[in-house]
Amino acid sequence: MASERVAGFNVIPIQSLDERDALIRAAIACRRPMTAVYEGRQRLLCPYMLGRNKEGHLRLLGYQYGGESGSGLQLKDGRGDWRCFSVEKIGSIRLLDAAWQPGDTHSRRPKCMHRIEVQVEDQPEGPPQ
Repeated sequence: MASERVAGFNVIPIQSLDERDALIRAAIACRRPMTAVYEGRQRLLCPYMLGRNKEGHLRLLGYQYGGESGSGLQLKDGRGDWRCFSVEKIGSIRLLDAAWQPGDTHSRRPKCMHRIEVQVEDQPEGPPQ
C-alpha cells in the first residue's frame, strides 16, 4: 500500500483492488469489523460475505453498524443495517480491534451477488474479539 506526505499532510494510502480483496477476506476469516470509505462516507461495518455480481465485479455484503450513509442508516433496536457494497468503490479499508457486531441472519444470497466466494458462516468461530 503506497502512502506519501504532501505539504506536511498525510495522504490517505490508495489500496489496489487486490489489497482491498485481501483485507476483506482477512476480516471475514477473523471476524473483525472494519472501517472503510464508500462514496465519500466513512462506514463502520462487519463484512459477512464476499462474491461477484453477474458481470464478475466484487461485491461485499456487510452489516453497517455505524458511520455515515447517503440513504440514512436504518438502525433497528439500536443496531445496524445490511448493505451491499461495490468493492471497486471502497477505499481506505482498515481492520478494527473491536467486537464483532452480529447482524440479523441473512438466509439467502443477496440480489447484488451472483456467486459467493467467502462468507463468515464458512469460517470457524475463534476466540471472542
